[in-house]
Amino acid sequence: MSTASFTFISSQFSIYVGFSIFTLGIFGNLINLRLLFPSRKNPSSFLLFISSFFNLIALSFGLLPRILSIGFATDASLTNLIWCKSRLFFSYNGTITSIICICFASIDRFFVSCRSVVWRNRSNLKTAKLAILITIPIILGINIPYLLFYTIVQTKTDAGNITRKCATTNSGLILYGNYFVRPVLIGLLPSTILCITGCLIYRNINSIASIQLRGTFQRNLTSMVFIQTITFIIPVMPFATINIYQLLTSSIQKSSYRLAQEMLVSDTSNIVLYISYAANFYVYLISSSSYRRDFRQFILFCSNQNRSNNHVHPLPGVQFTLNQMSTMQQFPRVTH
Repeated sequence: MSTASFTFISSQFSIYVGFSIFTLGIFGNLINLRLLFPSRKNPSSFLLFISSFFNLIALSFGLLPRILSIGFATDASLTNLIWCKSRLFFSYNGTITSIICICFASIDRFFVSCRSVVWRNRSNLKTAKLAILITIPIILGINIPYLLFYTIVQTKTDAGNITRKCATTNSGLILYGNYFVRPVLIGLLPSTILCITGCLIYRNINSIASIQLRGTFQRNLTSMVFIQTITFIIPVMPFATINIYQLLTSSIQKSSYRLAQEMLVSDTSNIVLYISYAANFYVYLISSSSYRRDFRQFILFCSNQNRSNNHVHPLPGVQFTLNQMSTMQQFPRVTH
């Protein structure tokens, strides 16, 4: 297989798989915003609502430009300095903030699953809002170097042609991104938090004596936590693996064929990574009966609205109210 074949495969994968992830992700997260908004006074619902908002930013600033660059050879960051500086800034802010919100929601659900009243009382909206207000400025500060030091770099090839690349010449920022932002903030840290909280929640659920509570929790809460953990960790694994591999082999002289192979793996893993930011709606739909009910009510409302608009004399409008109780709100609490 020639190097051109690897480039073609990467391009086609980006177009078909990438656009599918992008389209489904935008649709799903917009629906999340609509369905989670009425129950935003619940801490977990509020955090999932904020996460869905930042998922839209991650998909728009992270995935879509990558699809256009790899699939259609269209990269505005090569000619527009503002876009070059801001794309990674907004992309990383979206991805990291979304992941942290999911981690906070997982921690909140751990509090809810505790038998101790003291621990359960730690789950409250004020704490969730405070955590977000503290986290967002920190993440913005972490990513400001990309806004400051990224620029359009021009290089001359051996043939005398001038090529442009949106990159940084700051070696410290390169190390900062390669060893901290991508492997730790996007990969290791959230994966560890989700695994730990998932195990703790499962342990708490199994220690609850009430059969009714065990059934409700395990059908809704546990499914949401573990399925979302899986849908996050699996796409991150190839992304983290190729990044670690490239770091370990950066000093090795490689042939053009090997570089083409690595580029194919890197491009596909970067596309697959965004499943973590596109799949949350479908995870909630599969794992939560109350979320499915809210979604059905939303579809019926839209359908009735369309039928009413098609009549000359509209029928009386159907009042639609989303279920104010989210999945997390419906879980009964156990007291000593």
